[in-house]
Amino acid sequence: MKKLRLIAILAIMAALLIPGAVNAAGTFYCSTSVTTGGTGTLTDPWACSDDTQLQSVIDDQICAIYSGGDLYQLFPASYRYHVVTFYSADDCRVTATYDYAGYPPSTGVGIGTPYVVGGIALLGAGLVAAGLLLRRKRATAAA
Repeated sequence: MKKLRLIAILAIMAALLIPGAVNAAGTFYCSTSVTTGGTGTLTDPWACSDDTQLQSVIDDQICAIYSGGDLYQLFPASYRYHVVTFYSADDCRVTATYDYAGYPPSTGVGIGTPYVVGGIALLGAGLVAAGLLLRRKRATAAA
């Protein structure tokens, strides 16, 4: 029984560590309707209203700070997806560009996948712990 409790405690601890370990940077946003500033998030995109600003975002932000990533350039009714690949300090460039209608993927609810997975793992560990407690109460009641 002590082994099961230890396993349940370790499972709960692992479930709590999943969101912090997995949530990393790499997807960035810039908007053609923003003229200055931004932080590169969906709610506060970088400004890329012309080609000069777009190239500045790629060179000064994505390549220099983050060493590559995915950039979604937002237009009023569509978006352009850029894959920025970092090969070396002197060689970081856009390796693919695709145009799509509508909104970028994963721009719905603001809960990251690692948090959903961690929550499900925590729920599962809680159900296992509840089952162990119920089983223990039944065993002591029958004795």
